[in-house]
Amino acid sequence: MKKRDKILEFLLKPPMWVCIVVWVFGIVTLGGSIALYFLGLGLKQWALSVHLCAIVFFVLSVYAVLTVIGLPHRAKNNVRVQKFLGSYDVRAFVYASGSVIFNICYVVFGIIIANLEQSVWLGVLVGYHIFLIVPRATVFYMTKRGGGSKEEQNVRAYAYCGFALILLAFAVMPVINMVMDDRNTYNYFVSGIIYVTAISAYTFAKLGLALYNLRKVRRSDNLSLKAIKNVSFADALISIFALQAMMLKVLPSDGHNISIMNPVLGGFVSLGIFALGLYMLISGRKQLKALPTDDGQEGDMTNIDMDTGE
Repeated sequence: MKKRDKILEFLLKPPMWVCIVVWVFGIVTLGGSIALYFLGLGLKQWALSVHLCAIVFFVLSVYAVLTVIGLPHRAKNNVRVQKFLGSYDVRAFVYASGSVIFNICYVVFGIIIANLEQSVWLGVLVGYHIFLIVPRATVFYMTKRGGGSKEEQNVRAYAYCGFALILLAFAVMPVINMVMDDRNTYNYFVSGIIYVTAISAYTFAKLGLALYNLRKVRRSDNLSLKAIKNVSFADALISIFALQAMMLKVLPSDGHNISIMNPVLGGFVSLGIFALGLYMLISGRKQLKALPTDDGQEGDMTNIDMDTGE
């Protein structure tokens, strides 16, 4: 049995002693979290770690119960679950779908909060997230709309995703501009140090995963998959800029002139996303033009409209 299969088997049906340990920690941390509120200490910053542990072990405890009754193990035999576990392409598109759902939720709640708080900064972030939805949604639409061969759909998805990334490069510029004008506002329910540490870990993990996936799909023939991973990389670049902007605003500086750092990195990120989108658009159009048509001739894109693709 491969190492990956052993790990999967362990996760689907862990030993009983592991479940017992999880349940014990779940009871202790949940009880401790509740006790802190009764003692009037629940809103202290140091109590956050107890609350987070309580949430984590509560979720793990519920999952441990499901493993005991064998639900995850039975679900493994489901055709769709097997397809998800066995296909990197399927997993990539499922994760991308999750990202789209997250961005949509952010936009909906962001519009509400921005209006309630009358916050221009939140409004700009909402606009950026709308344009972050477009590239992934474009790939999904172009690969599911039908018409033409599967290869043609993938090439079109790749090209149009490139065009959407170009739009994203321009959409992120108001965010960069507000950061340069020091109009980015942050409110924390925990200390700035804790928040920055958590966001830093998330951002660098996100960038590392994006780079790993880019390397993994480099030799893939699936252009729609490459497009999805390119969007994830562009998203990670913007996250790096957002992390730097937050750190320079929240953390105390040592007095050196750091005002140039945000414009430089912001310009690099915007230009990098624009270049990536332009490359995808030009490369996709060339590959689409080279595809054979129904009569066996190479395709002609000279009359293709960018809005309809016809």
